[in-house]
Order: sequence, then structure tokens, then C-alpha cells
Amino acid sequence: MLEPTNGESEQLTFGEEASVSPAPFVMAAGGAKELVPVRISLAIIERFSEGLYSSPNKTFEELVSNSYDAGAERVWVYMPPDLATSGASILVIDDGLSMDIQGLQDLWRIGKSKKRDEGQPKGKREPIGKFGIGKLATYVLAEELTYIVLKDGVYRAVTMDYQMVQGEMSDPHTLNLEAVELTRDEAQEALLTNLRDYGVRMKTVMESLFPEGDSGPLHWTAAVMTRLKKPAQGIQQGRLRWVLSSAIPLNPSFSLFYNGDEIEPSKAQGEELWRFTVGESEESLPSDRQIGEPTQIEVAGEKLPAYKLPLAGTVWGHAQLFQDSLQRGRSEQLGRSHGFFVRVRNRLINLDDANFNVGPELSHGTFSRFNMVINADDLDSLVASPRESLQDSPEVRELRTYMLAVFNRARSALQSLDERDNIPLLSKQGRISNPPPGLTQGPLRRMLRRASQGDQAVRDTLGIKTDAARIPETLVEGEGEILEQVLVEPMSEEARLISYDPDRRAAVLNQSHPFISNYIDNQGTQEALQLLGLTELLTQAYMLDENIDAETVHRIMRRRDAFLRDLVSYHPRSAPVIARNLRMSSNDEKALEDAVADALQVMGYHVQRVGGKGTPDGIATVRLGRRAQDFSESYALTYDAKSSGKDARKLLAPDKTPVVAKPARIQAGTARTSVLRVHRERAAGQFNLEVAPAYTLLVAPGFQGDGDDTALIGDICRNDGITPITVDDLARLVELFPLRRMSPVQLRSLFSIHSPEGARAFVDEIEGRVPPAAPPVAEVIDLLVQYSERRTPVTIDTIVTAIFERRRIDLDHEEAAAIVRGLAALAPATMYFDGQLVALNATPQGLIGELNQTLGEYPSRLADAYRIAVPGVPQQRVEDK
Repeated sequence: MLEPTNGESEQLTFGEEASVSPAPFVMAAGGAKELVPVRISLAIIERFSEGLYSSPNKTFEELVSNSYDAGAERVWVYMPPDLATSGASILVIDDGLSMDIQGLQDLWRIGKSKKRDEGQPKGKREPIGKFGIGKLATYVLAEELTYIVLKDGVYRAVTMDYQMVQGEMSDPHTLNLEAVELTRDEAQEALLTNLRDYGVRMKTVMESLFPEGDSGPLHWTAAVMTRLKKPAQGIQQGRLRWVLSSAIPLNPSFSLFYNGDEIEPSKAQGEELWRFTVGESEESLPSDRQIGEPTQIEVAGEKLPAYKLPLAGTVWGHAQLFQDSLQRGRSEQLGRSHGFFVRVRNRLINLDDANFNVGPELSHGTFSRFNMVINADDLDSLVASPRESLQDSPEVRELRTYMLAVFNRARSALQSLDERDNIPLLSKQGRISNPPPGLTQGPLRRMLRRASQGDQAVRDTLGIKTDAARIPETLVEGEGEILEQVLVEPMSEEARLISYDPDRRAAVLNQSHPFISNYIDNQGTQEALQLLGLTELLTQAYMLDENIDAETVHRIMRRRDAFLRDLVSYHPRSAPVIARNLRMSSNDEKALEDAVADALQVMGYHVQRVGGKGTPDGIATVRLGRRAQDFSESYALTYDAKSSGKDARKLLAPDKTPVVAKPARIQAGTARTSVLRVHRERAAGQFNLEVAPAYTLLVAPGFQGDGDDTALIGDICRNDGITPITVDDLARLVELFPLRRMSPVQLRSLFSIHSPEGARAFVDEIEGRVPPAAPPVAEVIDLLVQYSERRTPVTIDTIVTAIFERRRIDLDHEEAAAIVRGLAALAPATMYFDGQLVALNATPQGLIGELNQTLGEYPSRLADAYRIAVPGVPQQRVEDK
């Protein structure tokens, strides 16, 4: 075992163990020590930290969520102005339930959490956390994480040193973290070491954790991040304040402080439509609801307006109505922001009951934007023993009647505002005119307002381009006409069906979308398609108005978009069927074009079929995004097919039977590689592509000069950047693709080959590889069945995590995607995969049956690994030939 570390990290080799002492700023004179074992690998850390928390700002949301799960009512975040200075640290402190030694040991059981177990203390809240990985978010920010905790009168400190987990990605390490007991003074000094530079701004938190006298809090937790990484040093503190403000609810039971200043929830900043002050605004209520008398009350030395009810006594507070729903965003996980908040002697007695049993008359559309905080100290004698409800009584019923009157006043105010926000006549669009404002202008304007406030998911839902950084104030504030026209314009085939252009105040229908392009040229369909697109845009606005979060709306519309694309796409075919079609299409130009498109599609490319004079036969794109490098690895290619055509038809016997012994070979001149290069170079601008094609694939039955290094075909293909491949070699590649777990990443090297014999050698090498180990087919099927009844679709990341948890098979994203893509290529009718989302189109038995049938077409030397893995596959084999 290695010696304990003391601030200097020592890398471990495979299988070694090490003890980790508390960070140097923790001075323990002689308290008891206990060990917190951690079993972890670099792959696990990076998967559950950088993979889930790629933004440093989002890391803080996770830490605030952990504090919420601990029942905290106050959270303090401290961050120095210069994060690059030596010794800079970040602190997140809360007054939640905290952890004893068992809690610390449970904390560092990676991938497991007891938060939702029966019998675990939950306070008054249901926990957000489920998988026990939130603490790994800190890996994005720091090399070292120290917890200082108070629980059951005992102070403890324990440090995790991430830098000690090195080596290969999958190498497991065992770290024994030393948890030391501290005195009160030692715990106070450890925090002061990191807080001294904040001066008076640390006063509130230190007085809360270490008050004078014998009394003090029973529990708290401080997470201290030291040895900060570059992502932490690049945090923009203004942006972080906004992220934190959007992550807390408009709720009097939860407060968040940043460098000593309380952060006001973003929902309360500049979005208020209407306000009602108890004791001042009652004249706006109907006369029969004015049941009390205005008065005043002194609170903390300040006189406030109040209202004296005949039975319930003196109440005070306020109500607000907001532009947008309060039921949205990450803050909703931390507690509600909408509805009624009833306080008695500063205690919120209806934490989870937004309605407060006021009655069935609450309109959900208004209620989700309504917030009322009302203090009723005179009802203290009616507080039930759990102190979280009020006993039913005439006094409480009277209070509810008053609160309902205030709510109804808010509903009337909102209705008046919506009626003034009229939609203009869209006279240029034929029969589109005078839609009701409650169904058009209002929902769209609320979407725009959220987009203008930085809600990226809403911007994505609207399809607002990233270069449209600013949305005009007139649209957001309701001064301008929000929708003046529905345009039809070509974008890219991959782009959304409809988007919103704030500069032109227009809904823009994508003419290049497969569904639109399939119908737009038919007489009389354009107006119907415009109406369909406008309905699509408004449907998204309606879902947001119904308080469905923006990311869910975006996901739903993506799935609907996939359905519309599939409605006009070709029937799915398995890899062997596509390979067979390729070989059978050598004599038919159009059939070969379609077969090549199917081949690229089954291998993971998004294919845009084009054809026509002056264009390639099609464009194939693969979106890979940023991976290990700082640049995107997405790429695109154009493709063209050259059949044997007339030459083959000349070689028919009198009885019309083919007599061609081997495929006809196209000549170098017939290939027209210089024209293909021009098509490639023009494609990005011609078809408005986000990824410009860098390669060209030329598919033909054969090439004159194939195998001759001096042949002209090789020279012209190298000169024009063309990859020539025979129909048979492409068919073999399609057959091998699912069984060798290939991916478009691995196929990219094919397109640097510029001779038919080189392309053949590429396919030969793949065929000669040792088959990969049997894939976890049964686990994937079980997972798809398990998630088939859930609202959340299965993604590749879901599969990666589940397979690791179930079988401890550590797949990376690309390996898992290759397995799923291979299964979808073998069973396209029963399995859906769009590059990210995975689903069953039939029963598990149907999927297994289709896999059975497809695998039966392969020789055993190619498909045995899959046959072994598929449940219930018969043992009969196709003999090798």
C-alpha cells in the first residue's frame, strides 16, 4: 500500500491501493480516524462527470440539488474573483442533515445511492438524486474535494484526491479516504482558511454554523474544492449567478447565497405582470369578497400593511402574477414556486400543498404563474402536531375564501392582458386570418420571452439560429406583431420542419425537409403544408404553456419529426437484403442509386437523396460532434452510382438470359471524376449544408484498370479526391458492418483510398479480423422492454450505464452505438435507431425472430458471435462456402 498523500498527488498503477489524508488546510490535533473506501476508475469518473456535467456552471446545479436532498433551507456558495490564483478554492455549504461516518461511506459508493431507500431520513422532501453520482460533478472543477461535516455533535473531514486515479481508463483503483474527527475550533479554522478573504461577506454563514454560546446547529455540510482545474478558472461569475438564480424556486422555505448576498430567483426578476398587497389592494376585489378591514402590523421593527379577517385574524403578505409559468426549469426540482405559501410564525405549513385546499375553481393556466405568500400568525393554535398543516376550522375556511378571491382577481387581470395582445391579420396567406389571440399570439410571445432570457432549450424548440443572439424587445414586451407571414424556404434536409425567425417575424417552413419536399410540388398543397407547419410551431408553444419543460418538448418534437421523415422514407431493409439489392442493381442506374443510399443509411449515415442534372446522386452525413479533439469530427460525402447500363444489355443471349461472366467495367472517361469533384465542392452552398462534403464515393460494377497500378482510373481518382469501390465490395462491407461493430468513425479512412483495389483491400482486412466478443444482446433487449412503458426514451448513454450496472461491462459510447447500430441493421423492421434514440417496433419475440432470420443468411464464420448472444437462436448454421 502506498503512503498517505499530503497535498501532493501520487499516481497509482493498476491494482494498487492508497490512503488519502485530509487536505492540508484541515488541521486535526488527534481526533479519531476511520476509513472511507472508494473503488473507482478513471472511466467511471469521466463518464459521470464530464459526460453529464460538461458545463462548469451546471456542476453547481448538481451541488445545490445535493443540498436540497439533505433537507437544507439555506445554501451558501463562495467563489473568489480570481480563480487562477494559487490556493483559490470554491465552497458550497448547506444547513442540511449532513453525514456521519456511515453517511460518508455511503456517499462514496459510486453509482449507488440510499437517498430513495425506505427508512432513510428525507426530511419533508422527496429526493432528486437517485444514482449517487452528483459528487462526481466536482471532478469537472477541481483535483481535490474535501467534505467538512457536522452530524450528531461530531465534526469530521474527509478528502477525495481525483488526481490519484490515473492509468488506463478501465483500471480500477481503491482509495481509502481518511475521515478524521475535528474539534469545533478545528472545523471553524478549516473553513476560515478558505473564507478569510471574503471579510464581512462570510459573517452570515460563520454565525450560522458557529454561533456564540452553547446553542448551535445540529448539522451542516461544507464541500470545499481546491487545486482548481482550467474549466473552473474559466467560469464567468455573472453567468454563474444567473444559472444559480434559475436553479432556485420562488419559495420562502429555500434560500441561496452567493458570496454572502442572497440570490433572488430569476422568476422574480422583471417578469411580474400584476401584484396584490394584502391590506392595500382589497378595493380591487368584488364587494362581497371584501370581508375584513385594512390595518398594519409591525414585523422586525417595520410597519407593514395587513388585513384583519373576522375569524382568521390579522394576515399580511402579497400575491404576484408572472408573464411565464413558474413550473419550469431545474428549480422545480428544488421546490415549487407557484401557488399559495401559508406561513404561521415564520414556518411554512404547506410546503408540498400548492392549492392549500382552496377549492376546485383554480385555473391551471393562471395558477402556474401565480404566487401568494400569506402570513397568518393568529392561527398558531390550529397548527396540527406535525406542524405541516392547519386543522380544518371556520377560521381556516375563511382564510381560504379570502385567498380564492385574490386568485380570481389575478385570473381576471391575466384575461384582460391576453385580450389586448391581438394577432394581426395574415392576409397574405390566403385563408389564414384572425386566429384567437389566446391560441396564437400569447403562447408564442411567452416562448420568445423565455428564449430571450437565455433558455437554450426554448431557442432550440423555436429553431432560432445561434447567430440570432438578440430577440427584439418589441416582440418580448408585446409591442409588435409577432407573426406576420409563413414563408417556405430551402434549408438543409437535416433541419427542423418549421422554425421561427424573429427578425422577419415569420414562421419558416423548411422546403428541404423530406416530408415537405415529398408533397410541395403537388398542386394546391403549399397552403396546407404552411398550415401544418404553423400548427407544429404553435403545438410547441401550447406544451410549454402547459408547463411541460422545454427539453421534453424539444425531445417530443424530435420524435414527431422522425415519424414524419419515416412516413416518406423507404421501407427498412436488413443488411443482407441491402447487399443483395446492390448486387442485383448493377444494370439499372436508378435502382443502383437507391441501393447505394440504402447501404450508406444502414451503416449509420444520414442520407439525402438528390439526383438530377448538375448534382450528385446524394449526400451522406454523419454527425459525430466534438470528441477527444477540440474540433468536430462530423463529416459528409457525396456519392454517385454508375451502372453497367447499355453495355450489359448488349451482352444478352437470344433467349434474353445474361451471358456476362463478370461485371462490366466502366472506363476512366465514363467515371467523369472531375465533374464529381465539382458536384462535391458546390454541394454545401447548393443544398445549404451545415457540414460541407469532404469526400466522394463512386460505386460501379467494375472499373477498367482495376488492379493495374499504372491504370488511368487510379490517377484521376487521386487527382479529384474520389473513392472508387465496386458494387460487390460495397455489398460485402454492408454485410460485415453489423457483425464487426463498425462505425462511421472507422469507415472514414476508406475515403482516403483512391483506387478500387485499395477499397477491396480495406474490406478484405475487415472480413479477416477476429470476430468481436459476443455482444450483450439480451441485456439490450431487456432494457428496451423495461423502458418501453416509460416516457423517457432509451439513449445510447442509458444503455452504457445500464450494461455497466448489470454486467460490469465497461462500454464506451461508440462501442455501444456500434452494437445497437448493428442490431438495427440486422433487424430494421423490429428495432428503431436514429443515431441516439433506441426503441422496439415489435415484441421482444419479434425482434429475436427477425435476428434469427437475418443471421441465418450468414455463414457461421461471420455470424457465430451474434448467434451465441441472441436468446433462443437455433443452432443450425449456414455452412461456409
